[in-house]
Amino acid sequence: MEQTCTIYNWVDTYNLKTDFGVSLSDGAVSTLLAPAPAKERISNESRLESGKRIDIYTPTYFQSRELTLEMHLIADTFEQFLARWRAFLAAITATGEGIRLAYTVYGQSLTFDLQYLSATQFAAYNGQLGKFAVRFIERNPNNGQPRVNNLLGDGNTE
Repeated sequence: MEQTCTIYNWVDTYNLKTDFGVSLSDGAVSTLLAPAPAKERISNESRLESGKRIDIYTPTYFQSRELTLEMHLIADTFEQFLARWRAFLAAITATGEGIRLAYTVYGQSLTFDLQYLSATQFAAYNGQLGKFAVRFIERNPNNGQPRVNNLLGDGNTE
């Protein structure tokens, strides 16, 4: 299964694996594909009638969501490990606009606009391999929806 993961920070484009030695775990991909929660619909409850009136004519809107993506960083030496880690952090925090993460698998590109929140300490760290998690917020999950929908074969290539 051929997969690539690139980020664009509104200044430069990077390939996570070749530029930083970083790869997403399988769990991170599942996190990205999970649907965002819907915002509560407009409703009204009255003591004068049974039940609840819910607006069924307004389209569904989505809440922002926080994502924790588990990643691995691999390097040949400790010096390369530190250089790659610093470069990766600089790339994902370079601008206030966040990053656009494009994950391509089986020829389909899924795109997400993310804002950096924090990173955890390394687990399974030995100087050349580190497992860590990065927290992002997806401010508007609907931004990625047209690009994700082309998995359904609707012809949308946006």
